[in-house]
Parts: sequence; structure tokens; C-alpha cells
Amino acid sequence: MVSVIVPVYNVEKYLSACVKSILQQTYQDLECILIDDGSGDGSAAIGRAFAEEDSRVVYVRQENAGVSRARNRGLAQARGEYILFVDSDDILKKDMIEKMMTAMEQDQTDFVVCGIGLFTTSAENITEEIVPPHAALQSKEDAASFFAREYAPTVMNSPCNKLYKKALIQDGFDTSVDIGEDLLFNLAYFRAASSVTYLDQALYCYRRNLSGSLSKKLRGHMYVIANRLYKGCLDYLGMFCSPFETGKLSYFHFKNLQLSTLGIVQSGGKKKSKREALQNICCDPLTVEALADMEGMALGKKDQLFYTCMRKGWVRTLYWMDRLWLFLH
Repeated sequence: MVSVIVPVYNVEKYLSACVKSILQQTYQDLECILIDDGSGDGSAAIGRAFAEEDSRVVYVRQENAGVSRARNRGLAQARGEYILFVDSDDILKKDMIEKMMTAMEQDQTDFVVCGIGLFTTSAENITEEIVPPHAALQSKEDAASFFAREYAPTVMNSPCNKLYKKALIQDGFDTSVDIGEDLLFNLAYFRAASSVTYLDQALYCYRRNLSGSLSKKLRGHMYVIANRLYKGCLDYLGMFCSPFETGKLSYFHFKNLQLSTLGIVQSGGKKKSKREALQNICCDPLTVEALADMEGMALGKKDQLFYTCMRKGWVRTLYWMDRLWLFLH
């Protein structure tokens, strides 16, 4: 059985379509676990109605505690041997679970990852597909090499385009962080899994969130989170003796550092303390390592400006560039 875990929070507009896409799967040996994380809209009524109509639906309500605790509650509730996570405003293609189960059984792997299709209003109108190259990797080292070489945040970080074996999930999601917990969860699973299949098909449909300004996405502690994620990736690769291509991982860290500098400049406090924080980022050994790894990489104009300022330690220029960027966005 596949246990499909769906954290639910104030998504009455999208929840029915999401649940229907699960229940109408061509693979029918599943349960759909809806963890209502204290919704204040009509999500509760929708979830209860589905549970009354279909015995495969389990509805659980908890006080608002965040998506990680909701997913962990779902893991504790799950009866299936296999786990699939779904965000409650997204859609599954009707044969997603069947194709992922077939791949896992045929390739005899511990983990299956598929591509993601992006949409805004209807899953019938995918605007972009992000898919990995097809691969069936039968060793931990081959899986690590592929992870580094083909790293793409949308595909690698999300837990929603992946089929897991419940027995290999150790500690669940880290509830002490509010961003990046997905990647940390996947890194722990990569360490436990012996093999992985990548499907070059966009079977999971992710709804783009077009609302929300840049300022709402910035966090003053992003620098700490960015370092933890990058170090987590490097530590995972460090399990093996082979050298890996890490340029894409370093670029991911670089983009997180950009958000870190913007978060610092946007936060309250004196200009001097902000510049000192920016200086710390530029001088951090992990920053130096990532920027060196990116040397010679083709970058867009904005990225090149950030890269140059960080690598050369031009803190004053970085500060005013961030100020300008925040003003324009």
C-alpha cells in the first residue's frame, strides 16, 4: 500500500482537486491521509466529506504546528509500506503512482524521483517541465554522483515528487527549521537508501504561487539555514572517496547567500551591524569554497554583480546594491 500524506492548511479553493487526483489514480492500493494543520477556512469540511465518502481517506485535525509536524503526524499515521507526500494545492497526473511503483519494482530501487510540471490555474496547462535525466542507479556512490552532477533544487529538494520506502525513513522532518527541511529530509533518506530511480517524466504538477512579495520571502536567519543546507550536501557527498561535480550545488548555495544578504539589509538594526554581517558572509569558509567552485561559470548580470561583490569582499557596494534591489522589488 502507498500512504499519500497531504498537509492541509487553508486551501479550500484547491483541496478538492488535489484529493480527487489522488483517489482517481490508476494505482488504487493507497490511502490518502489528510492532516489538517488547524485550518480556519472550509478545508475541514472538505476533508471530512472525503473521509465519509471514501474509506481510503483518513482525516486528522491538529492545532496549527507547521507543515513539518503535519507531515510527521502523517508518517506516524501511515499504514502503507510506501510513502508519497503531496502539497494540498497541487495535482498528480493520473498514472503517477503506478509509474513510480512500476519503476521501483522493475529497477529494484529504494527511491523513485520524477519530474515536476509547473502550472498556475489548471494542471491541464503546464507552463514548464523540470525533469531529471532518466537513470536507475544501483549504488550509493552512483546516486551521490548523480545528485551532485544533476542537482536542480525543484527536483531534488521537494519531498512531493518522490516515492519513499517507509522502513528507510528514520527521523522524519526537522521541526526546528522553517525552510530547507525538505532537503535535509531527502539527504537523510539518500544516506539510508542503497539505490534510486529517476524518471524523466513530469508526473507531479506544482501550482505556482504568484502572490507574495520578495520582502515576505526573506528571512534574517537565512544565512544560518543556507550554510546548514550546503554543509549537509557536502557532508553527504563526503561519505565517498570520489570527487564529485559540485558546481550546481555551489550555485544553489550562492543563490541562498543572495537571499541572506537581502534579508540582513531588510532587517532592523544599524547600518554598521548590517555591514559587519555582510562581511561575515563574504569571509565565511563555506562562501569562499562555493564561490571558488563557481569560478568560470556563466552567470547573468545580477548574479555576476553579487558574485563579484562577495568574492572581492566589497561590502559597501553589496549593501547599497541590496538596498537598491529591495527598493525596486
